[in-house]
Amino acid sequence: MGALQRPCLTANNMTSPSVSQKSLTLKQIFAPVADGISSIDEALRGIATLDYPIVRGSVEAIIAAGGKRLRPAILFLCARFYNYDLEKLVPMAAAIELLHTASLVHDDTIDNALVRRGLPTLNSILDEGTTVLVGDFLFAKSAVLSTMGGKMRATRIFAESLVTISEGEIEQKFSSHHMTATVDQYYKRIYSKTAVLFAGAGEIGAVVADAPEDAIQRLRFYSKQIGMAFQVVDDILDVQSTAERIGKPTGGDLRQGTVTLPTFFYLENATQAEQDDLIRVIEGVDRSDAAVNQVLARINASDAVTRAADVARSFVEEAKAAIADLPDVPARRSLLDLADFVIQREY
Repeated sequence: MGALQRPCLTANNMTSPSVSQKSLTLKQIFAPVADGISSIDEALRGIATLDYPIVRGSVEAIIAAGGKRLRPAILFLCARFYNYDLEKLVPMAAAIELLHTASLVHDDTIDNALVRRGLPTLNSILDEGTTVLVGDFLFAKSAVLSTMGGKMRATRIFAESLVTISEGEIEQKFSSHHMTATVDQYYKRIYSKTAVLFAGAGEIGAVVADAPEDAIQRLRFYSKQIGMAFQVVDDILDVQSTAERIGKPTGGDLRQGTVTLPTFFYLENATQAEQDDLIRVIEGVDRSDAAVNQVLARINASDAVTRAADVARSFVEEAKAAIADLPDVPARRSLLDLADFVIQREY
């Protein structure tokens, strides 16, 4: 189950989640692991130990901003099926979340992003060199935490995830502003960029909890597919949401020269003139607001967003199927509900 897969692009056999599922909040979904979530928040607050006030304050703000805590929550939920030992799980969950935070710091530096989650990025406050050093500090802290779970295999999974993320960043850096990428390369990129850390979180949770090997692989596959769906939805939101809803400028991928799934699908039926306009934006010939907004309007007027949403649903259905035979514990219901949440979110 661990191999990277491209899903079918239709979802005719999918069932819609119930009304109760649609109304669930993350707090409700994460209820079986509320103790873990609160413990990780405490662990992360002790990370910003730098002596320089402006840097320490910035790191504290980044950690406090928090995000959804999806990756550590998945780690805890996957552990809930077996031996749920918080003393071993919390440092591993904190390592995963800190690795994610560090990667965002470096992402913002590479992309010269000034806003994330509606707040100024570290990149907008400090110079580039200092921002990179802070990201490196967070990476180092996460590496130390990853050794505290008592499982060499879990530490190795963490390290391998870091390598994959780094490779993905390098690949994206060299492939941006070019129209030569394929849809399969897109799937590989979002695995490296996003899904590998989801997959690592699920696998680490299962490993630390002494799950049997079949369950470890099922939980890793579930988590990977959720990560793939999450990134596809993120890319959809980038072309159709307002900046206020997603906490960053709309059309950011186009402005950065990154081709995402909705863009690939749009290109398939675009006229030559429409393709030329898009290529001018991607390659940086014309990245004006007028040019970007025109392309965004055309993408949203096509079937590209609907097709991309079908792909996200396919990933989610594969994730659900992977855990169907696992023990019927509250954590399994939470994982199923989380899968629905991922494709229903609006930010």
